[in-house]
Amino acid sequence: MRERLQEVGHGREGDTAGPALTLARAQSAATRDPLQRDLARRVGYNGAVTLQILLTNDDGIHAPGLAVLRAAVDGLGEVATIAPDQNASAVARGITIDRPLHLEPATFGEGWPGLACDGTPSDCVRIGLLGVRGPAPDLVVSGVNCGANMGADVTYSGTVGAALEAALRGRPALAFSVESRAPGWLAEMAPVLRAMVEQVIARGLPRHSILNVNFPDRPLVEFAGIHPARLGGASCWDRVFLSGDGAGPASPAAAPGADPLAGASEYFVPCDHPTAGEWADTDFDVVGRGCVAVTPLRYDLLDPELLAELATWELDLERLRV
Repeated sequence: MRERLQEVGHGREGDTAGPALTLARAQSAATRDPLQRDLARRVGYNGAVTLQILLTNDDGIHAPGLAVLRAAVDGLGEVATIAPDQNASAVARGITIDRPLHLEPATFGEGWPGLACDGTPSDCVRIGLLGVRGPAPDLVVSGVNCGANMGADVTYSGTVGAALEAALRGRPALAFSVESRAPGWLAEMAPVLRAMVEQVIARGLPRHSILNVNFPDRPLVEFAGIHPARLGGASCWDRVFLSGDGAGPASPAAAPGADPLAGASEYFVPCDHPTAGEWADTDFDVVGRGCVAVTPLRYDLLDPELLAELATWELDLERLRV
């Protein structure tokens, strides 16, 4: 990963003191952990002495992956957690616009304190960045999601969406996921989780970029390595479940504890099966080989080639008005 600084010396939005204040804050931190000092120099400070880390996820505040992540980053800074009060998977970077959001104190994992939000993962990040319930974060970490977020699925993911929300607001961010929806080795991921966060603290990230990290579900001793990976294509295992034959009205809510998919029809979404060469060194390939896949993502959806080609299209408005 290239060593890049994220808006070094420019302070934060609304920080009128600019570079001098940022440098002074970094210099005043001489007795702190060197990793915290380094991020202070790279991304500026929000007024607090200690590095501020915000955790969130899309599986909900009581999900096991969030508890493992919280334990893994303990001691790297002052850690706050704002996460959805229930599962909010596959909401991408969606936000709540039709009602006020509510926060409730909650404990999770080994008694870690946090705030449960009745919104989306991106809502949680936005609330954290406001700084109304504590210092605004210097770094945002999302996960650990139970279920991989690889290839085109990153555009669905609330886990990845939360990290992108932070990056688009000028904060470095990581998103962590594990390939299994019922992982058996979550706790063994902790050393790698911590090491990845330490690397971002030490090196910084390019502005508006995140690291999307996917783990194989296996014991740490069986990990085959940690490798950079390209983003793969669309998953060929995506499914849609329709109630009955799909022609009638929606079924009533299932009773508590009942299988919500009982009686539904299952359909696989069409996809283009990649060739072996197209699959090589993608996140799917790397995780399939038992390695941790580290994929840098940037929220830039522009197609520059098509943009240039549009100049040749017949888009003369005056001619169309005739």
